[in-house]
Amino acid sequence: MMKFAQRFALRCFGALPRGVRRVIVRTISPTWTSGAMAIIERDDGRWLMVRAVYRKGWSFPGGLLDKGENPERAIHRELREELNIAVVLDPEPWVVFDTVLRRVDVVFRAELAPGIDPDAVEVTSVELLDVGWFDPDHAPSLETETSDVLLLRRRVVEGGDAVLVV
Repeated sequence: MMKFAQRFALRCFGALPRGVRRVIVRTISPTWTSGAMAIIERDDGRWLMVRAVYRKGWSFPGGLLDKGENPERAIHRELREELNIAVVLDPEPWVVFDTVLRRVDVVFRAELAPGIDPDAVEVTSVELLDVGWFDPDHAPSLETETSDVLLLRRRVVEGGDAVLVV
């Protein structure tokens, strides 16, 4: 029953206009929020993406940092809570500063830990509706933060800085 109530509350939040959601988040959260997300690539080049209850579109897995938590610990926690997986992180993350949403996202490139079957990854949290592996060149409809990360990725691949300010 509690899972149903949580999912219902998240869906109601997601149905609110984006501006209203921003006001709510800014009212109940600190001046800036910090998050961590992971681009998890499997051997065939496809990326792991999730669809959250409270957002439209697909995104990379991750979430907000808890008070005092570092980004590396946060991404490991989020992946364990939401998908029950472990990963090996690239030691050099990228950073996205979203000045409109007042959010900083630390983006890790990663691969599944040895012994984890990519085809067995499934949702283990009420926050998520679905999980899938997608070809980066044929990704599904993406939510804004993920689009920003792909912009940063393009910049890094072209030899640019691993920090993006939007």
